[in-house]
Amino acid sequence: MLEARRVRRFAGLVAAGKRIYIPHTPRTELRDTVELATRLRKETMEPVPHVAARRIENFAALDDFLARLSGEAGVSQVLIVAGDAAKPSGVLGSALEILESGVLEKHGIRTVGVAGHPEGHPDIGEAVLRDALRRKNLYAQKTRTSVYIVTQFTFSAGPVIAWEVSHAGDIGLLPITVGLPGLATARTLLKYAVECGIGASLKAFSKRYDSLTKLLTIARPDETIVDLARYKEQTPQSRIAGVHFFTFGGFERTAAWANQIASGNFEVTEGGKLMLI
Repeated sequence: MLEARRVRRFAGLVAAGKRIYIPHTPRTELRDTVELATRLRKETMEPVPHVAARRIENFAALDDFLARLSGEAGVSQVLIVAGDAAKPSGVLGSALEILESGVLEKHGIRTVGVAGHPEGHPDIGEAVLRDALRRKNLYAQKTRTSVYIVTQFTFSAGPVIAWEVSHAGDIGLLPITVGLPGLATARTLLKYAVECGIGASLKAFSKRYDSLTKLLTIARPDETIVDLARYKEQTPQSRIAGVHFFTFGGFERTAAWANQIASGNFEVTEGGKLMLI
């Protein structure tokens, strides 16, 4: 929420109708999420609040939260996650409990993002992650809700591509939005990567930024974007449908850069970098 307060006006930075995700952190109060979602709606954005199961006390609180999001901010899209709290705040422990309860349909939530973990999860086994993906597919088919996957952020395309291939049967027809780090210092990104349990791609990234000078430079996800685009071009059946930036305090910087890329104002260098023109 602190980052959002520093943004004077979202409408001047991001095109109308773009999804803006609202994280549900340990310090986030549900009323703050409703307030920010309402602001984003007024500024012509599409607010997508995170709903973290382990941070909500019970179904009554969840019902009230969704009612306010829908009624006050016109929210029709959410990102449902379990949340990283070691101990649930109440009776809810997983994203699937929310999905399978029917509460989203009750409040007109017809587009739902769910979590994907190409590099695994530090506290959840592979079999459990696969089962969760299959059940989320079943939820989409049963309710005809538009469900898509948002992956944990990654520093390279390789783990995402390998995950899509190896988990094709679990992913099914769900579109994949690949999580990417926004423009921030390498030191900041490394800090969040460790906290989020990023795996193989973190090792490669840390080797590239192995000195204090490099750690203070602004890192960009150029090569990852180029590699994903080339993979999508060569593999049209891929479920990869777009990217989502985790801005980590650099919203305005990331938005300005992403707008240039989206407008096609760039060239790809021989080294796979995106050079603005």
